[in-house]
Amino acid sequence: YLDIGAVASTQAEIDRVADLSARIVTTTATALSLTVTQHADRVVLGNTNSTVANTFTLPVATGSGARFTIINNIAQTQGTVVVAANGTDVMKGVAYIGDTTAETAGAFLTSATSDKLSCNLTTTGGLGGDSVECLDGAANTWTVRAWLSGSGSLATPFSAT
Repeated sequence: YLDIGAVASTQAEIDRVADLSARIVTTTATALSLTVTQHADRVVLGNTNSTVANTFTLPVATGSGARFTIINNIAQTQGTVVVAANGTDVMKGVAYIGDTTAETAGAFLTSATSDKLSCNLTTTGGLGGDSVECLDGAANTWTVRAWLSGSGSLATPFSAT
């Protein structure tokens, strides 16, 4: 027996979680505003190597529990890869960067005002296969974990705009 009156999920929420054919969202856009409906709880593959910044803008954090995973699927040779919070939102978390030439690694924490993660193709990542996971855990706050491929004297990818 199923009590339909007890179901609080919308059809869109059920589809977002259960539709396996939509698990991967591939984009060649240089600017993409992420939405809960189209991108949450999915993997967004960025397949663009452009002279401009490839920017992924998160929606406003509300504490919804939505998770966004962005993967830089191409070794960048000319632009940058940016994941940006929206409005007054901040990021809290850590980025792990592996140096592909010296085979060393570093971990970098956000600051109290961090609202952007930028991969510059060397010291802060962007060499391909980079992965950024953002969780909407609280109003105006994104919890961020990043695994990045860099080179040279590794540096924090986090900044405040």
